[in-house]
Amino acid sequence: MAGRAGRYPPEYREQLVELARAGRSPGSLAREFEPSEQTIRNWVRQADVDEGRRGDGLTTEARRELSRLKRDNKRLRVERDILKNVHDAASHPAALKRGAVGRFKPGAEVVRLTGAGSPTKNVTRVLRGTPQC
Repeated sequence: MAGRAGRYPPEYREQLVELARAGRSPGSLAREFEPSEQTIRNWVRQADVDEGRRGDGLTTEARRELSRLKRDNKRLRVERDILKNVHDAASHPAALKRGAVGRFKPGAEVVRLTGAGSPTKNVTRVLRGTPQC
């Protein structure tokens, strides 16, 4: 689950994985310790994938990279859509006068600005009507 990613420390997980590999069943470990039987099975499976014992899944590092790429992809899509709306409005000057720039209106405030030369910051300048530096 996304909200429970850091619930147990990595050392605790590693110890339970080692106990499971030493012959203890996930069920007996679940009765003795807090994590559920399925959670322990998942940890053993992921440890096997990370160590190359299994080839039927993504390593933890690959999962992190995939999450980062999905997050970046989402951000880039938002920036592309903003730029597209500004481009469409700029190619139709009457739309800019009406304030019809997608969801944005002239003078709109954008709470989260990215880097200095980012498309989001440039779009904010266009929407506010302030000159670029």
